[in-house]
Amino acid sequence: MLTFVSPLWLTAGLLACCGAVLFLSLRTVHRRKELTKFAAPHLLPQLTANVSQARRRLKNILFVLGLACLFIALARPQWGSRWIEVRSKGVDILIGFDVSKSMLAPDIKPSRLERAKLAVRDFTARLDGDRIGLLPFAGTSFLMCPLTTDYDAFNASLAALNTDAIPKGGTDIGQTIEDAVKVLAGELNHKILILITDGEDLSQNALRAAAVAKQEKMLIYTVGVGTPQGELVPLPGGGAGNFVKDERGGFVTSRLDEKTLAAVAETTGGIYVPLGSMGQGLDTVYERKLALIPKEEQAQRKKKVLLERFQWPLGAAALLLSLDFLLIGRRRKLRLPFIFTAGRRKKEQVAATAAVLLLLYMFWPVPARADQGSDLFQAGKYEQAAQFYQNALTNDSDNPTLHFNSGASLHQQKKYDAAAAEFTKALQSSDITLQAKSYFNRGISQYRAGEEAEKKADRVQAVQQLKQAEKSFAAAIKLAQEQQKKDKAARNQQKAKEKREQLEKQQKEQSQQSEKDDEKKEPQEQKKQEGQEENKQNSGSEAKQKQQDSKEEKNNDRAEKQDTSAAQKQNDQEKQQQKAASMPDKEQQKKESTTENPQKQTGAVDQNRKQPQPGGKDKEEVKIMGKMTEEEAGNLLDSLKAEQGELNFIPQEAADGNEVDRDW
Repeated sequence: MLTFVSPLWLTAGLLACCGAVLFLSLRTVHRRKELTKFAAPHLLPQLTANVSQARRRLKNILFVLGLACLFIALARPQWGSRWIEVRSKGVDILIGFDVSKSMLAPDIKPSRLERAKLAVRDFTARLDGDRIGLLPFAGTSFLMCPLTTDYDAFNASLAALNTDAIPKGGTDIGQTIEDAVKVLAGELNHKILILITDGEDLSQNALRAAAVAKQEKMLIYTVGVGTPQGELVPLPGGGAGNFVKDERGGFVTSRLDEKTLAAVAETTGGIYVPLGSMGQGLDTVYERKLALIPKEEQAQRKKKVLLERFQWPLGAAALLLSLDFLLIGRRRKLRLPFIFTAGRRKKEQVAATAAVLLLLYMFWPVPARADQGSDLFQAGKYEQAAQFYQNALTNDSDNPTLHFNSGASLHQQKKYDAAAAEFTKALQSSDITLQAKSYFNRGISQYRAGEEAEKKADRVQAVQQLKQAEKSFAAAIKLAQEQQKKDKAARNQQKAKEKREQLEKQQKEQSQQSEKDDEKKEPQEQKKQEGQEENKQNSGSEAKQKQQDSKEEKNNDRAEKQDTSAAQKQNDQEKQQQKAASMPDKEQQKKESTTENPQKQTGAVDQNRKQPQPGGKDKEEVKIMGKMTEEEAGNLLDSLKAEQGELNFIPQEAADGNEVDRDW
């Protein structure tokens, strides 16, 4: 099957050929008009007897065909194929793709689901030798595409994704992480899970699953799809105006939960990035993290390669244009006009030849000269050198040497992360020497990046960069062929190791010191609290003492009043006795009887109070406990019935402990 790598050149060639035909036709008409000015029309056949119109037409045809073949060659035709054995290097990447209904929200256009699918397709196009798999999830998950280097098969699985791929609704990020751990359990390579979701974890167990994934040495990078403001979730196939509702009948607004996604990523040492309106979040993950991970060598496999066939149209173009140049328009044999008739060439033919050469110069892909970039680098113009190599990579993106030189230029600009990424791309070279240099230079860039992180007080990032530098130097030691270079890489590895251990020791001491400070603060805080309590107690005791003093004063006043009242009573009794002595005996007896009766009555009352009544003690205990007696409760119910008719009792529904399933 015939295919073209750059089919746009075919359109450009068609326009160029049409322009050439128009130009040649106008030139022929103009030539005839000029001849009529020179001589009478009946004399023209005699004057132009040596001119061959057929040869001129043939020259024009050769020129147009040659131009067409030239543009066909630029389009790079391919047909036929062959199988080659390749040994690729890469990492294992599992894409966890959220296909819940909330991914239909249109807060990023055209929808979260479609925008994420386009971003993953662009991300796959940047991979080279990395194995990638697809794990769609909603309320549960399943492995739709196992780890593979067949990116066409992966893209086919990706295109088939929709919200009906998982029957169970909801979003269970924790279960997805657990399934990913099982999928990557038997792999010896770096285990990477990229979660693409809006982060609304309805199961609330994502952090626990992330902690388990960290123990299995799996990195999780989270990519948030959507906006924090959120949007209503449309029903699949429900038409305009139909949205998902919750169990209460209200519309569901799906919002991006960045906090949960960031916590999941940080638990395993990964990063969280928002997808963005153009899908730039996955590019950030690739450039900042994935490109820096050392790629492990995968098993040998066969790869189908299409055969380039541009040589044939290119050769045909050269032949046709050469014939056009050699062929003259007179009735003579074929000769070499640039030798015998160069002095009689017409200006039009020279202009046409110059136009062809100009087209060849303009449109033919010229490889970038490394000398120019090297000159800029040697002159200390590192920014211009890096720009030169980046421009050269647009035409030859797989050139390891250009990536290596670009990394060196970026390193001199102190762009250490970008430089390390370029050195990583240079590792695709089959040249062992270039691989060793790339590992060595990448280790230096990572070491410098660690120093920069240390200056910014980011010791965690510094330790991570130094660990990567140690691995890079270790790989350089294995690949270096000269003992001197091995020793140099070993010294740098030891230096990076010592630096890392020093930072880890400082981290440990800092944590211990902070713990000691916390321990010291606790007794001080306790003492402060105790002092505050003592002050409260002292103030309370003083207040109590004042209250007691005031009570004693009041008691003394009362005692004085009682003494005075007692003295008055005693005087009154003495007066009454004197009067009683003077009264007759009958009256005295009557008064005695009247005075005895009240005493008996009061005694009876006291006896009644002292005698326990049936049920009285229980009532007192009930009142003491703060409860109503049966009689009081009955009276209360009767009063309520009298006022409201009946007292309706509505039993509360027993909760079964199960939450309502949310399927969005």
